[in-house]
Amino acid sequence: MKLFVGALALTLLAGCATSPVPSDKARSAPSERVSGYQKPVPGGSSLIVTRDTGFQGGGCFATIFLNGAPVAKLDTGEKAVFQVPSGEWLLGAALDGSALCAANPERMETSVVLKQGQQKKFRVFIPAGGGSIAVQPSSF
Repeated sequence: MKLFVGALALTLLAGCATSPVPSDKARSAPSERVSGYQKPVPGGSSLIVTRDTGFQGGGCFATIFLNGAPVAKLDTGEKAVFQVPSGEWLLGAALDGSALCAANPERMETSVVLKQGQQKKFRVFIPAGGGSIAVQPSSF
């Protein structure tokens, strides 16, 4: 019986964790939820933001921010590609919605430096064990 309870607990914990999605496998967010930086910029760069899949936070959109301005709302397993001028950017994310989504409104941000023609990938996720949404560089 103890073995069964232990296995059940591990299964439930694993079900709460999010999993990274390779950017080439993620679905593109619908255009009505992506509002900025969609046209190529001469001498610019690209920023690919992908949201993990998983149960935790799955009922909420993740609002993506560039330099403090909202530019997309991502569901789990979705990505958005932003065409931006090279330079330093502040990439942020926050859960969006009502009920439990509104209980965690804290925006997390990270600095990104893009050189001309460079492409960088980031993932948006909720760390195992819960807590605030996180944004970090990714090779996926």
